[in-house]
Amino acid sequence: MKNCLLLILLSTLIVGCDSPQRTRAPVKFVTGNSLDNSGDGGWNVVNPPNSTTGTTNGGGTTGNTTGFAGCDLSDKYHTIDIGFFGICQSSANETLFKFRTSLTSTSVRTCIIPTYKESNGSSTYIGQPQCTYTTSNKEIMGQLVKNRQGFQNYPINGVIVMKEPLTAEYFACMNAYVNWPRNVCPNGPATNYQCSQMFANCPNGAQSGPQCDAPAREYMAQTCTSFKTRYSDAYIDIRLKF
Repeated sequence: MKNCLLLILLSTLIVGCDSPQRTRAPVKFVTGNSLDNSGDGGWNVVNPPNSTTGTTNGGGTTGNTTGFAGCDLSDKYHTIDIGFFGICQSSANETLFKFRTSLTSTSVRTCIIPTYKESNGSSTYIGQPQCTYTTSNKEIMGQLVKNRQGFQNYPINGVIVMKEPLTAEYFACMNAYVNWPRNVCPNGPATNYQCSQMFANCPNGAQSGPQCDAPAREYMAQTCTSFKTRYSDAYIDIRLKF
């Protein structure tokens, strides 16, 4: 039964953040969800033995570190806030990544979120974001974490890249299903009569039964559609391997 509920939850989550269409992150700074504040601005920077560091000029391949042969950090990707950037994943350790962006950002961090990406383009996060300030064309090597409960066994086959101010709304989208109806009724059953009925009929939230699953899915769809509409050009959902 536990596995069935996990599969239902996973299928619900991946509906919420499929491939984006292509707006600037909000100016107001918002702290993300359980962000790692250690290391180089939050990004868990690592320098394995025999690593090669340095800079790139926006094209070609770089690095001889184990698992990074032929690593392509050219300007393959772009968002309005991050600019053009390249990212690649180690073939020897799925949590190790190299990242380079064309823009310097010393006031707002860029975040990389590890994801499990379905063949249809939908994705769900499997670990907390790792964030860092960036210097134009400076190559960064770092490590992502798979620490989302129930998802540690999923492979990292994609990443979502965005500026840190977007992370709060991204997680509001991705967790909308499990947070229903609490997010709809901020004061619980006392919010209004409708909320009192929701909590009475759905004591275990969305998983209380079909009568609760449907409105929770609808709430998540609305939340994620709003996120994608507002910020479609400010984040990117990347498949790294099939």
